[in-house]
Amino acid sequence: MALLAVVVVAAAAFSTASGASYGVGKPNGGWDLQTNYTSWASSITFRLDDKLVFKYSAAAHDVVEVTKDGYLSCSASSPIAVHRTGEDAVELGRLGRRYFICGVPGHCDAGMKLEVRTLCSIPSPPPPGSDGDGNGTPGGICIDGSSPPTIISTPGVVSYGSAPGSSGSATTALAILAAATVMLLSLIIV
Repeated sequence: MALLAVVVVAAAAFSTASGASYGVGKPNGGWDLQTNYTSWASSITFRLDDKLVFKYSAAAHDVVEVTKDGYLSCSASSPIAVHRTGEDAVELGRLGRRYFICGVPGHCDAGMKLEVRTLCSIPSPPPPGSDGDGNGTPGGICIDGSSPPTIISTPGVVSYGSAPGSSGSATTALAILAAATVMLLSLIIV
């Protein structure tokens, strides 16, 4: 019975939550030539699974996801993705920076460009008595689903998760938890 409780708690800890949805430029603007996107983005902490919703006139604009170089040079010549519906939702499904521009000539140069930085959804707390990185910033583990977890083992203690500065998959973590549970059950039964 206790084992079932552990599995249920672990599954709840690794379940995915739906992120927030942000209308780009809202509440005072949109995907247009008047909005200051640097100011808008700096007022929001974007997290994994959040969504950016670009609303605009499809006859006048588009949304092009580009590399940092494409963003800096306002070039849509090598796009990562192109959106043209007038109401495009882009999920922030990975950590790091992403770059969006309007691909209509002159619009990016006029300021129609957006850089967002996606952070951990729910970082785990730092060890007791620690302030994380020594600068008052909490430390911990971020599981973002982009790579397998790092397994950290200490005599008598086994911890499954990502090492600080790396990331791991919740699915992989659940598989490891299930394998560990089976191993523990086999030890208890024997």
